[in-house]
Amino acid sequence: MNRLAGIVVAVIGFLIAVLSVTKVIPGLTSTGVIMLLLGGLMIGLSFINRPDSEGAEKMSTAGTLLNIFVAPTEVFRNLRRHPRWLTAVLIMSVMSAIFSNLFIYRLGAERVANFAIDKTLEMSFIQNNEQAKKNIEDSRPQAIADAKNPLIRAGQAVNGFAGLVFFLAFLGLVYFLFALAMGGKLNYWQAFSAAVYAMFPVAVLRFVLNTIILFLKDPTDIHPIIHPITGQSNLIQDNLNFLFTAADHPLLYTLAGMFGLLWFYWIWLNATGLKNTGEKVSSSIAWTAALSVYFLIVILASIAALIFPSFIS
Repeated sequence: MNRLAGIVVAVIGFLIAVLSVTKVIPGLTSTGVIMLLLGGLMIGLSFINRPDSEGAEKMSTAGTLLNIFVAPTEVFRNLRRHPRWLTAVLIMSVMSAIFSNLFIYRLGAERVANFAIDKTLEMSFIQNNEQAKKNIEDSRPQAIADAKNPLIRAGQAVNGFAGLVFFLAFLGLVYFLFALAMGGKLNYWQAFSAAVYAMFPVAVLRFVLNTIILFLKDPTDIHPIIHPITGQSNLIQDNLNFLFTAADHPLLYTLAGMFGLLWFYWIWLNATGLKNTGEKVSSSIAWTAALSVYFLIVILASIAALIFPSFIS
């Protein structure tokens, strides 16, 4: 990563946080803090050396983004010598922001915000706390206003980009350490770029299909919570959650939702990416790492379903 870019992002984040706290641009404190942290991450990662290109020709950005759908092995092998991440993450973040805004436009800000407030009030540790219930109820008008505020929505888009970078950077670290622990040889940037480009085609397919279904389906039949872990924002029926009722069996519904075609495609891309991006990563190491991360996500999704069952129903 570019060290100077990290410093610029951190400074901008600090200024936004200060301006938000002083009410010059209210509502963007979290965005400023997240940008400050993102800048710190970029500065830290700038000290990690990239792999030697060994004279290998660099595939164009456009070629990388297109070929990952039709020739992923070729793309990952090129990423071994020329790791990259920014363009793909930017595109995924823009798609996420577009879908989020289309989702609110289609269902209505009031319905989305009111549903989130209502479900929060249904949580067991809230129901027995009258002061907490009053505070949450008092926040309802502001939640609706925030859902309609373009500045807040823009801040949420920035948060989404930063959050995606943090997640993929962490995932790259997991793959990097996993490969080393199992005797493989993998540069961190190779692991990071493999994680990014394994997610990219899945994100594009989800965005396109979900957007089409969003406008074909009756809004009243769409669950008004965008929740990527539980899959409630996934309008594509490519998994097994139709076997269970969310209200009656939130855990089973969530688990069944994790067994879907796009999830399996993502696992395969991760295994393919690690095998071909790494210097010395066998198929067994790559598949073990990809499946381990997947099952960890399944566990986290199950825990979320147990803690927040009301948001699933």
